[in-house]
Amino acid sequence: MRQSAWRTASWIAISFAIAFLPCIGKGLRGDRQFGFRDAAHYYYPLYERVQREWDAGRWPLWEPEENGGMPLLGNPTAAVLYPGKLIYAAMPYPWAARVYIAAHVALAFAGTLLVLRAWGVSGTGSALGALTYAFGSPILYQYCNVIYLVGAAWLPLGFLAIDRWLTAGSRPAILGLTAVLAMQTLGGDPQSAYLLGLCGGGYAAGLAWIRSRSSVAEQAEPADGAEPTTGRRGRWWAIPLAVGLVVAWFYVTLRLAEILPRLRPTGEPTPALPWMRYVPLVMLGLWSLVGLRILGGWLRGGRRGRLGGALAGMAAAAVLAAGLSAAQLLPVLEFAGQTTRAEADGPHEVYPFSVAPYRVVEAIWPGIFGAASRTNSSWMDVFKFPGARQKIWVPSNYLGLMGLLLAVSAFGLRGGAPRRVWLSAIVLLGLLGGFGEYTSPIWASRAIAEATGWDVGDIGPQDHDQVTPIRRDRYLRDGDGGIYWLMTNVFPGFKQFRYPAKLLTFTCFGLAALAGMGWDDLMRGRRKRVIPLAAGLALLSFVLLILVLVNRRELIARLSGRGIVTLFGPLDPEAAIRDVTFALSQGAAVATALAVLAILAQARRGGGVLGGLALVAVAADLALANASLVTIVPQSLFDGEPDVAKLIREAEAKDPSPGPFRIHRMPIWSPPAWFLRSSPDRESEFVSWERATLQPKYGINLGIDYTYTKGVAELYDLEWFFVGFERSVHGATAKDLGVAEGTNIVVYPRRSYDIWNSRYFVLPSQSNGWTSEERGYASFLEGTEMVHPLSEFFHGKDNEAERRDWAEKHDYQIRRNLQAFPRSWIVRDFRPLPPLEQLSRRERGGPMQEMLHAGDLTWKDPNLPVYDPRRIAWIRGDDVPGLRPYLNGQPQKATETVKVSYPRPDRVVVEANLDAPGLVVLSDVYYPGWTLTIDDKSAPIYKVNMLMRGAAVEKGTHTLVFRYEPRSFRLGGRISIASLAISAILVLALAVRGRRPPPAADA
Repeated sequence: MRQSAWRTASWIAISFAIAFLPCIGKGLRGDRQFGFRDAAHYYYPLYERVQREWDAGRWPLWEPEENGGMPLLGNPTAAVLYPGKLIYAAMPYPWAARVYIAAHVALAFAGTLLVLRAWGVSGTGSALGALTYAFGSPILYQYCNVIYLVGAAWLPLGFLAIDRWLTAGSRPAILGLTAVLAMQTLGGDPQSAYLLGLCGGGYAAGLAWIRSRSSVAEQAEPADGAEPTTGRRGRWWAIPLAVGLVVAWFYVTLRLAEILPRLRPTGEPTPALPWMRYVPLVMLGLWSLVGLRILGGWLRGGRRGRLGGALAGMAAAAVLAAGLSAAQLLPVLEFAGQTTRAEADGPHEVYPFSVAPYRVVEAIWPGIFGAASRTNSSWMDVFKFPGARQKIWVPSNYLGLMGLLLAVSAFGLRGGAPRRVWLSAIVLLGLLGGFGEYTSPIWASRAIAEATGWDVGDIGPQDHDQVTPIRRDRYLRDGDGGIYWLMTNVFPGFKQFRYPAKLLTFTCFGLAALAGMGWDDLMRGRRKRVIPLAAGLALLSFVLLILVLVNRRELIARLSGRGIVTLFGPLDPEAAIRDVTFALSQGAAVATALAVLAILAQARRGGGVLGGLALVAVAADLALANASLVTIVPQSLFDGEPDVAKLIREAEAKDPSPGPFRIHRMPIWSPPAWFLRSSPDRESEFVSWERATLQPKYGINLGIDYTYTKGVAELYDLEWFFVGFERSVHGATAKDLGVAEGTNIVVYPRRSYDIWNSRYFVLPSQSNGWTSEERGYASFLEGTEMVHPLSEFFHGKDNEAERRDWAEKHDYQIRRNLQAFPRSWIVRDFRPLPPLEQLSRRERGGPMQEMLHAGDLTWKDPNLPVYDPRRIAWIRGDDVPGLRPYLNGQPQKATETVKVSYPRPDRVVVEANLDAPGLVVLSDVYYPGWTLTIDDKSAPIYKVNMLMRGAAVEKGTHTLVFRYEPRSFRLGGRISIASLAISAILVLALAVRGRRPPPAADA
């Protein structure tokens, strides 16, 4: 027995190494780094920023380098207090960044292995499930978005804790669930914790229903000689009922899609339906009533109280987890409550990253639709899938064909063990939810109408690629009325998480667990359908492979010249067909291998060797299919001074700024050369160019302050300053831009960037017609001078080739803003602001236009006045009486000075010299937790210009010190300490109880 266990453990270790080393091990080299997408430009600098604060002996509370300052502890993706971040304190930062990712992939594997073993799955089955989960592409690819890898890594242990509590009443399981929920929340993925709770609630309800039916069945035994009811005959009506419900769902949804646009109020931008703002409150009220009913049943006791007791245990775990993470959670909630996610007008964009249903094919044949990596072989864009083009969450959905087929064989929603039914339901609901907008009758009907020309009613056309959260033509969105839409409206707070594809993490775990169970069923001879499944799929793969090989030239010809381009270059038809061939070959080989293993298992041949071979096959399959998804680049790309930072430093040496300043780097754009030509080093080129041009967040550790960046969320009021919009241009402006009279172009409120201290603009070198937000930089030309390249470079006659090369490969320019405001200035006049009671467009539209309209070349409206923010501050009406003595209407004099410094991130020192009382404006964001002292005496901070800080200062020379001391952190810290003490007491109590000997039996 011991020898068999060692043999199994050896096979598990070997299979783990086979998968881990090609996928993750390649990044664990001193000269390499994980470097693609968010892993490079977002998390690498962000986590370094956090660690620098720890190294300086400070709490990482505030980050002044972005958006006029933003909370660092309140940024959930920063994961400031996550215990796993101790890795960064234990080793040099580049190594810690690698090990952090590798450790969580290993945790995902080990956690799944432990859970399945605890559920009675064999060692081989458990390892097979663990490989399927940890090295399946939907989980593995989260190395790019590491907070979701953290959530996925802890997820299996959460399922184990829920199951033990609900099925065995294990009290230690409540503490285990507490730990998992806290780790997921602190690690930056509170959505995983939320969804895990929903899964637990569904499991508890299902178990309560099963137990109640069992009790009823026991009380209603058939009379002597009577035939017992099988259950299946009594459900003959289920299928027609389900069909009827689907038909009714389609009919009602489509009728509402016709009616509701007519009821939508008018306005610009298009407002939400009036009652949608009340839906969250209504649903919260309904769930509260359900909770009260369950609570009442629990208090009354008996069978009806079982559900209440089960939910109470999980609720206790959730409350304790919230307490443990409160030091981070409260600042996060404080921040989220002031961002666009808390907008009163709603709704928010919830459908990006919907998974197109056809992509389930990738779970069978890895990479069959091609790949965009080094070369562009992604051929599905040749066929326009109905609806708006969706961003890709993961480039593949391959979990291993062997694991998938075993999971399908074990899948069942009726008649099985409750745990298996639970996992099957999670797989199904996670998949349907992951489809996002594609489960809506509106999307389906519009797609049919577009393809066939059928009249489906006045429900509008399909969403286009640039669709807004609320369509401008007033029609409903493609996804409205679908399953994911239902989730976002039924479950309180669900809408804040966005991105349907994130639900696939739960689908992956369910499939992985079922795969392990399916293996054991196969070895026991219970799942004979595996053989026809595998054999049939192998045959299908061989047939498709032959068809592709026979028609290879014709297929290549059909794909040629389609004009499909990505960042990895134009479509390579030969590479596309090569990928299809390889995918079908791999699918055929794996399906054949599973069929052979299944036949041997049915014949009871092979024993432990069979399991070992299965593990090696699964690991090799996953490594072969998914290792290429993990991108590593030279570590040197993250080191040194970026080109743009160096150029700005040199420009400042020649013409220094009188104080701190910000730069505005336009949103993400890419050099045309990437679209024109493929490259074997394209991923390295991404990192090199993006860092060279200071794409956020690369500059935050290099002394660069960004005016405006987009991340996990931005303050609602801040977005009003920087959002682009369309305007028509005329006369000299149209001529200078090279467009026809009256052409609509994308413009930005230039004054916003001026008053927020933007001294430099980093812009594309090409405008592409001024119609995209990524390249429409017309608003940043007036009142600027070229820093790099010099103007002569663009206008010389002898350097056409150099200009073309620059435009294609480098594609950036740096301009100094001659209209930039200083970081702080003095005003003595004001405009009153109306009461702002909620995050609403209606309250802010007028005042923001009044403040930002400068009458410049790209935004000149004769119906709007032009005010001067150097003399005027916009002040809340309630603050006006107290500020009257400081507002005599006089401008700032040349003898009056304001000097700003930042001795540490959470502190601002302003040295002000005033000839008369005035209002000192600081262009840092007004945010809860900031305090002010003037000459060491406490003073109020006024909210001015909608989001800036203001201070009423008397005549003379004064020192103003702003300190960030968030009450949310202090309160959260106390709650966390108390929760930690409670947890320790509970652990100790359970340990003592576990050691207590059982009572002696009566003699």
